[in-house]
Amino acid sequence: SVPNDQVSSRRTLDTPEALETLERCYRLLASARPLRTPLSASSNKATPPNVLGRFLKKAVFDDIRFRSTKLDHDLFDVIWPAVKKLPDNRNIVQTVEEDFPGGVAAPDYYVYDVFPEFLLPLIKDLHNINGQTELADHPPSDFVNNKRLRDVSDPIIEVNVDPSEEFVLSGTIECSRNLDGFELPIKLKIGKLEAVERIITSVLLQEDFAKIIEQINPESDQKGGSYYTLNEVLEKPSEVCATLASSGLLIALCDRDEIDDSSRLHGKHWPYGRGVYVSDDKTVAIWINVHDHLRVITCTPLDSPGEIGLTFSKISYIMSYLHDKLDFVWHEKLGHLSSRPTFLGAGIRFSLIVSFPALSKDPDNIKSLCAMRGLQYRETLSPNIARISNYQSLNTTETNCFNDFATASSNLLHLEKELSMQNTAHIASMFTNIFKRKRSSIIDIDGTEDNTSQKK
Repeated sequence: SVPNDQVSSRRTLDTPEALETLERCYRLLASARPLRTPLSASSNKATPPNVLGRFLKKAVFDDIRFRSTKLDHDLFDVIWPAVKKLPDNRNIVQTVEEDFPGGVAAPDYYVYDVFPEFLLPLIKDLHNINGQTELADHPPSDFVNNKRLRDVSDPIIEVNVDPSEEFVLSGTIECSRNLDGFELPIKLKIGKLEAVERIITSVLLQEDFAKIIEQINPESDQKGGSYYTLNEVLEKPSEVCATLASSGLLIALCDRDEIDDSSRLHGKHWPYGRGVYVSDDKTVAIWINVHDHLRVITCTPLDSPGEIGLTFSKISYIMSYLHDKLDFVWHEKLGHLSSRPTFLGAGIRFSLIVSFPALSKDPDNIKSLCAMRGLQYRETLSPNIARISNYQSLNTTETNCFNDFATASSNLLHLEKELSMQNTAHIASMFTNIFKRKRSSIIDIDGTEDNTSQKK
């Protein structure tokens, strides 16, 4: 039986090949499931297969494997990022890891209602929400009918998490939205892709929007911005691509010929009907039809990379304007829907690239410290440089996301500063004290919290 026939295909999946593929996927995930302590998605030892294995138990799998959505997407279309063997290509691996870090993708909006037994517990885990609690209605966006955010004459938020400019190398904020009345980009035919592109660019290229860009960066002589097609970004060499990369506004992308199954990742018509608006001052990029209809990215100032308050003010003004001009898809429980389950709810992601010369000496501890503060810690190619970002954007507002991230990252950077000024023996002592303190987090990190509390 189907949970809701407004969203399902109303028929049983009975293709032998599809069912056999799902069986193989289930066996793979079951074998990856840890035998002892269940891993939270925020765990430093978690990988997509063993996180998904924890939620795709046999009873759940048997219940949902015959279902498909009204657009004919089955369970494999949801879990493929965790189970598909990707080509040994850095662009593809980076695209999948950055956009679908939980190992799940939403090919359409309906999967959230067709596979709730599997997806809802997983989504709570990805957003650090207590799995035992009922998911409340998602609060209204701060960007809707919010005069304070819309009135650019109001003072900007001033929060710098690294005023001494010692540790933060760069920062970005991304906000994701999808237009009501259109399917996700991966399923759009050429005419609809063009329609979404036309609707959004017609708003971005108006004089009113140029004024918003001008007002949020009054020190710049440049006004407004320009729109570039994704073909222009992907061509080699590409001046646009180089500019976006140097400004910290480039997202993970891959060429069509780099993956044999590009339609599963990007849709049949990639890269047609997609592009990016770049503000003249190179501090704002608005991507169109890449996984989601609209992805607004702002970066922190080059000369003050910890200045996240100014950056959040910018994205607030932009999003308030866009909310006034466009209608976005909304789900009562899940807020703003996205193809990326980590972007549900407020659909906002804060990221800082940070140098941790002291804390990185004990990788397990810094990852656990981050997880306890609701921060995701991802290592970069350099062992002492990491990307930290927020886990939760569901069941909270954009402003709460910002406040929580600002507090958590400030605390972490304050600790890094203290440790970098101390000797090794003192660092070991501080770590011991930190892990004796009472935990306020609602998550389990490989059982670390439980074990620590027992040692007290």
